[in-house]
Amino acid sequence: MVKSSKGFRSRTRMVMKKKVWEKGMPPVSHYFQHFDDGTKVIININPSVMKGMPHPRYQGKVATVVGRRGRAYVLELIDGGKSKIIISHPVHIRIWQ
Repeated sequence: MVKSSKGFRSRTRMVMKKKVWEKGMPPVSHYFQHFDDGTKVIININPSVMKGMPHPRYQGKVATVVGRRGRAYVLELIDGGKSKIIISHPVHIRIWQ
């Protein structure tokens, strides 16, 4: 048998799926969102934008903004009892309410 692929987007058929009314590129305003340090955000991956995409295992997790790195944001979250640092483009994050 052939070995199955273990790529970055493997086994993400439902995670990376968009609804019919969400198809296409996101609005330009999502690219220019601003988050202050200490803000709680949700990692919400937009599959139509590859740039700055966090790993799909962090989809739906709540993280804290620690700083910026270029256009992207540095996020910190607890995963399995360990603190993880994630770098994500603002298209893939939104404010937690």
